[in-house]
Amino acid sequence: MATPASGAEPVPEVTTGPVFNDPSGDAAAEERILRHLGSLVDGAEPQSTIRISLYLYQSGWMTEKLKAAHTRGVSVQMVLDADATSTATTGLKQWVESQPGGDSWVRMCKPEEACLAKDPGTTAADPNGTYDNVNHNKFFLFSRTKGVDNVLVQSSGNLTASDLRDWWNDAMTVAGNKALFDAYTAYFADQAGAAVGEVAKVSDYAHDTQAGVAKVYFFPRSTTDVVVNVLKTVAQPIEGQEACHGNDPGFGTSDGRTKIRIAQGHITRPAVAEELWNLANAGCYVEVVYRKLDNPPSTAVAGWLTKPTAKGRIALHQLYNDERGGTGTHTKYLLVEGTYLGGKNKKIVFTGSHTYTLTALKYNDETMLKYEDSAVFDAYVRNFEAQRAAAVNEGL
Repeated sequence: MATPASGAEPVPEVTTGPVFNDPSGDAAAEERILRHLGSLVDGAEPQSTIRISLYLYQSGWMTEKLKAAHTRGVSVQMVLDADATSTATTGLKQWVESQPGGDSWVRMCKPEEACLAKDPGTTAADPNGTYDNVNHNKFFLFSRTKGVDNVLVQSSGNLTASDLRDWWNDAMTVAGNKALFDAYTAYFADQAGAAVGEVAKVSDYAHDTQAGVAKVYFFPRSTTDVVVNVLKTVAQPIEGQEACHGNDPGFGTSDGRTKIRIAQGHITRPAVAEELWNLANAGCYVEVVYRKLDNPPSTAVAGWLTKPTAKGRIALHQLYNDERGGTGTHTKYLLVEGTYLGGKNKKIVFTGSHTYTLTALKYNDETMLKYEDSAVFDAYVRNFEAQRAAAVNEGL
């Protein structure tokens, strides 16, 4: 699985910016992210290190590329969830372990547990104590590839056939940002250490790192909701203006109101939905492409997102046709266009593996990346519009 077809589009060089697949397109469009990652693996230089943290891994094609990288002197290190039970996983793990010397390995989390995040045990929501928390990460670190140091790819997708052909995904590459790369590397080291019992599991991993125009947030979090905090920061008004107002023409709505766009696979946290409603009620324009809301029997998230506001309803578009032969959204991004932290005319992307669920907040290993750059933001807007169009065209 997760093997590209022949004749695909050329892969981009190592530059900062996003790559998106298009599961409604041809094979080349579906495979953009996988081919981009394969190109970076091919470009990894001897004595460099590739570090990968993933939930699911099913790509025999990538396995062969990682074997070749190891053979030419690249250290290949992977942290995978126990749910990654594919033949690609076992084949790569067995092959790496059979190689003499070197610093390559594949480490697995314990079954029904994340690697670093502490298992919650018995809770009101899980009275039997069988809560299946996971390493839900999807990031790739290349210490040097194609002549470029410190290359990070933060993706929303795993390396599976469904992530290519059924689901919309993004992969944000950041090249040459050492502070950001080092923060990810330290987190990866803690995950890898926890997987073999050398690092204690944690219920709170508040190691946010600002790195120029980038900032990374790691999970789990036990005391605060990072997404709610971000949305509350959006609500901080510019001096002399109401919340969500005061942007210049070309930013947000035509009358200068902040726009919030979300393309998210799953939203179950009522506090996030309530804060989105608060922003919409204050005048922000809020639009959401989603796969699923709530976990039945709860309807709290849907209740907030469908509740009328002073400016009308939040715009909702469900993209959940992958089980019906269509496509589904699997991205986890939030786009802020307008006010943020009391400033105006901002264009900020938040992306990563983090779904807006309780599990992702408190019990999983997860990462969320913030990036402030107009060109990057505009690329994400185009992807959002493509997903919105798919939701409209495919229907339910």
